[in-house]
Parts: sequence; C-alpha cells; structure tokens
Amino acid sequence: MKKFGRTIWVGILAGLAFLGACASHKGLSKSERASLEHQRDSIQEVLTRREGACVYGSPEIIQAYGEETQRLRNQLNEINARLGEDGSKKK
Repeated sequence: MKKFGRTIWVGILAGLAFLGACASHKGLSKSERASLEHQRDSIQEVLTRREGACVYGSPEIIQAYGEETQRLRNQLNEINARLGEDGSKKK
C-alpha cells in the first residue's frame, strides 16, 4: 500500500508540474500579434511592389536598392518566425 500511495503522489506532482509549465508559457499577446501581423502585411506589400520595379542609376544606387530589399526580406522572415506557424497559415 505504501508503494501505491507513493506512485499516486508522484503522478499527482508530475501532473501539477505539467500544468504549471503549460500555464506559464509566455506567448505573444493579442496586441503584439496584431502589431506584428500589420508590420508583416506592410513589408509584404512593399516587397511585392519592388519585385517588378526597374531601378535606374549608378551601381551604388542599384546596390543600395538590393540591400534594402534584402533587409526587408530578413525582417519579414524574423516576423514570421516570431508569429510561428499560425502566422504563416492565416494568409
């Protein structure tokens, strides 16, 4: 009987630890998620316009344009990573 009681006690503690871990998970709040989704949509809109754009000017201007486009793509990837799988499926 002592062994059975100990097994039950360990099971209860393990369950409580699991519930505590689930409850303390810190995700994004609704306002943070909404803000990130708005930023993501804005960046996607800018990148869509840049895809078909013709860039004229010196090589420095063309290079700066390419670097800015790459920076926007990196920022978009970071936002998508923060939003997780749910953020990419909502499209």
